Amino acid sequence: MEMKYFKNTCIILGLISFFNLKAQKNSKDYTSDIETFIKQFPTNTELSVLIIDKDNSEFIGIKKQDDTVNSIDNKESIFEIGSITKVFTNILLSSSIQHGKTTLNETLQSNFDFTIDKGDSITLQHLSNHSSGFPVLPSNMYKQMKKNPANPYKEYTNDDLEKYLSGKIDYGFKAGEKSVYSNLGMGLLGYILTKKAKKTYHQLLNETILNPLQMNSTSTNVKDKTKLVKGLNPDGSFASNWDFTDALVGAGGIKSTTEDMEKFIRKNFENDPMYTLPLKETFTVNKVAKIGLGWQIIESKNKKFYWHNGGTGGYRSCLVFHKETKKAVLILSNISAFHGKSSSLDNLCFSLFKKLMK
Repeated sequence: MEMKYFKNTCIILGLISFFNLKAQKNSKDYTSDIETFIKQFPTNTELSVLIIDKDNSEFIGIKKQDDTVNSIDNKESIFEIGSITKVFTNILLSSSIQHGKTTLNETLQSNFDFTIDKGDSITLQHLSNHSSGFPVLPSNMYKQMKKNPANPYKEYTNDDLEKYLSGKIDYGFKAGEKSVYSNLGMGLLGYILTKKAKKTYHQLLNETILNPLQMNSTSTNVKDKTKLVKGLNPDGSFASNWDFTDALVGAGGIKSTTEDMEKFIRKNFENDPMYTLPLKETFTVNKVAKIGLGWQIIESKNKKFYWHNGGTGGYRSCLVFHKETKKAVLILSNISAFHGKSSSLDNLCFSLFKKLMK
């Protein structure tokens, strides 16, 4: 089962949304836009939205219950953030670089004691900006995914990943030649960082990001299930949560709240080297779309907007911000990434952001 929604939707959908929207009125009634949006999804669909405008933060919670749309306080509710996890993984990479333990130019091969096909030509930067040539997922994962499609990453272990790396790898292109979205590449980056630190991904995440920012409800394994919003399948039935081992958790395993993510976003407004390094462009897709370390970048009229989205079986998310003006929009939802209209969440996110930037 191919996770098609994980491919370059990050770039394509965002650009379409941002540049093709008609001019908004000066009114900044975000709630009405969100209420209109949610009506197209099944009952129990829930959105937790954060609007940051300099020193002000607005939390908007909306839930559809049968034919009614209600406002709720869900800023402390936990959602899977999917591939927004990749941004966190790259901040862990940046931290390792700041501490002299890692360089962007070190090779994949240098981190393993067995031979990896083309491992000497792939660097950590290639993994970080999706230019490694790796496929979306490792080929030895699909058999397990078919057995448990509702929780596809659960059984894929560190040993499975290393077994894949030691065999013949079907690269899509030469490293550095282009950028094609790869969960495998980013998951592998997270795995390498755990090997270097001799710690689990969650331990690294806690020590480096979560504890310093007091993101107390964010984790890769939710302990307090009462705060966890149930994910939805496309038909509105409840979906299984996705569980990850350290093999690929760095690609999409974090669960968080809008309240916690506000702290994270505001940290990215600062000039802390650990957070600014991932914002620097490392790959040019075209005149408008660039890639930093993990972050997708939209460059227009001498302004840079940083963003990423995410999707799992029961959740969809989107985050976009402008550092200089300290403005951001984050949407966490329990809309399935497999829902036919799930990509419209990106459109909503950029629509709200464009209204915010007026």
